[in-house]
Amino acid sequence: MQARLGFAIATLIKPDILIVDEILSVGDAHFQEKCKNKMNELKSGGTTLILVSHSIKDVEDNCKNAVWINKGNLMRIGSTEEVIEEYIKNKDL
Repeated sequence: MQARLGFAIATLIKPDILIVDEILSVGDAHFQEKCKNKMNELKSGGTTLILVSHSIKDVEDNCKNAVWINKGNLMRIGSTEEVIEEYIKNKDL
């Protein structure tokens, strides 16, 4: 319930930057779809979205660029495609 309320409050206004931490991994399918739609609406309106996620699919679906951080170490910055490719090759490091 807190994740639904927190996301709703954070998106009541149009923020310049929205940091979303694992929001797409909680709630039911309806809640997740509402979140995705709202994030897309905000992005198309100029909001910068910072999505923190362990889900490759969520990053792939929502981001142009990505940062891979492993145990506090910066591993790769670049296009989402490049970072995901590198992550998949080396995720067991």
